[in-house]
Amino acid sequence: MKYFLHKMTTNAVFHRQLSAFCYGVLICAGFWLPLTASFAADATAAPAPAKIKIVLVGDSTVTDSAGWGLGFKQFLTGAAECINTAQGGRSSESFRREGRWTNALALKGDYYLVQFGHNNEPGKPGRSTDMPTFVSNMVSYVEEARAIGAKPVLVTPLTRRQWDKDHPGKIKSSLAPYAEEVRKIAAERHVPLVDLQARSIELCESLGPEKCLEFSPPKVVDGTNTGGFDGTHLNEKGRVMFARLVVEELRKAAPELSPVLRVEPVDAHPVAKEAKYDAVVSADGSGTHTTVQAAIAAAPDDAAKPYTILLKPGKYGGQIIVPKSKRNIRFVGEELENTVLTYGLNVNEPNPGADPRYRGIGVVVEGDDFHAENVTFQNTSGDHGQALALRLIGDRAVINHCRLLGWQDTLRVDAARQYFTNCYIEGRVDFIYGSATTVFDHCEIHSKNGGHVTAANTPQDRPMGFVFLDCKLTGDPKPWMSPEGTPANTNSPPKADLGRPWRAYASVTYLNCELGGHIKPEGWNNWRNPTNELTARYAEYHSTGPGANPAARVKWAKQLTDDEAKAFTVEKILGGTDGWKP
Repeated sequence: MKYFLHKMTTNAVFHRQLSAFCYGVLICAGFWLPLTASFAADATAAPAPAKIKIVLVGDSTVTDSAGWGLGFKQFLTGAAECINTAQGGRSSESFRREGRWTNALALKGDYYLVQFGHNNEPGKPGRSTDMPTFVSNMVSYVEEARAIGAKPVLVTPLTRRQWDKDHPGKIKSSLAPYAEEVRKIAAERHVPLVDLQARSIELCESLGPEKCLEFSPPKVVDGTNTGGFDGTHLNEKGRVMFARLVVEELRKAAPELSPVLRVEPVDAHPVAKEAKYDAVVSADGSGTHTTVQAAIAAAPDDAAKPYTILLKPGKYGGQIIVPKSKRNIRFVGEELENTVLTYGLNVNEPNPGADPRYRGIGVVVEGDDFHAENVTFQNTSGDHGQALALRLIGDRAVINHCRLLGWQDTLRVDAARQYFTNCYIEGRVDFIYGSATTVFDHCEIHSKNGGHVTAANTPQDRPMGFVFLDCKLTGDPKPWMSPEGTPANTNSPPKADLGRPWRAYASVTYLNCELGGHIKPEGWNNWRNPTNELTARYAEYHSTGPGANPAARVKWAKQLTDDEAKAFTVEKILGGTDGWKP
């Protein structure tokens, strides 16, 4: 009895299980309403029991959009919550390498259901593993979940519908070796096991090939229905069908969870959040397209309303162009740091396959009304030539909560109007440049190894060019290292200026910005041409921080008065003749 009481007070998982059990028993016994009534007058009633937290870990066959994850959530009572951390295209190794397992552990779940195998198979660069590595990974999942006081549950991989030509109606699963190793680990380490491989084969064989097509999504390659079926992933009917198998096995493997597992789902045909998007890009094939360019091509020309493309986590390489005919394109990344549009060449390097007009540029947007949110744009070429992560040409672009990474000329904005908010933009030389009227609102502008923050070439007849509102300017003195290990551009102190004029009438203004100590006291640069001092329109208002030094600024730059600063609002800067309000 003493041991039992000790366990009750020290084991959080047990505590939640007991609370959930009592909760379930009371409901099933019909006592809920009487109990509610009898305790209604008690103002000091105990708070509701903490929910049991179940965390799902795995590949696309566990996700809400293409696997059984969303279906599993339909079987949970209100006494449990499920967080699905599964990610398409990940193996037991790459999931860990990307830090996803660390993030999953940080959720402090009570139970971790772990399923891998599909992407460990041969032929998947960056993901495939040998069997010893797979086993080592799976053992680590078990041990590390237990180390935080959680209970791991191993799940053998959902079968692929691989029909055996020599034995009609039978499945010959390429995942069988992975399932067998998971069974061994579960037996040797006394881990609860959900044998989804065996149960899913049993179900599929009982239904036969034709019936299995009912829960198999159509085979879509870059937006084109091939007429075939996807024999790995699940549609909305399959999500619940195979989740039911997981729940049945989980009741047996972890019977203490039975009170929080429903017999029937809340929704027999749940719709994944991805359904609200016009296109879904996922490198593993679980979306509508495998490349961003293919998703753009599928958008209607001159669209009157937004065409929204969900970008699943992954690195999407190669040049991407949004043509002028593709208006209202919207990129929405699922994870900021892990949804990366990357390019690795500068203007001086061979750019095979790139548009010759746009050498050294990762993403080019010609179309109007472009939006991007939660996406990383990067050019990895380094500090040895112009290498753009993003070039905006179209009007009325909005970039929200994005990262722009590079060294030289990271961002070019041309001719039109753009609005950046809550973004991180980094580089060394002229890493924000162009002729546009652009507002940077509450952004971090990060200089690497000194250099020049801006290089505007604002037309003379345009009243405003680049305007930074409530931004933070930070710096890092470390230089770029070449592949040979040689540091680049180390001749001058790693200090930066706020801008230099690419053309005579450059217009750049900083209002209420915090400037780091990396900013030079003089603040501005005339690009070795004193004549520019007569025409460049450079100004600050209420700069703060160690880099704010009005008394030391060049005499040809301006400190705005309160009345002059009132003209610099987003609406006044970007409104134009059409009254645009980003």
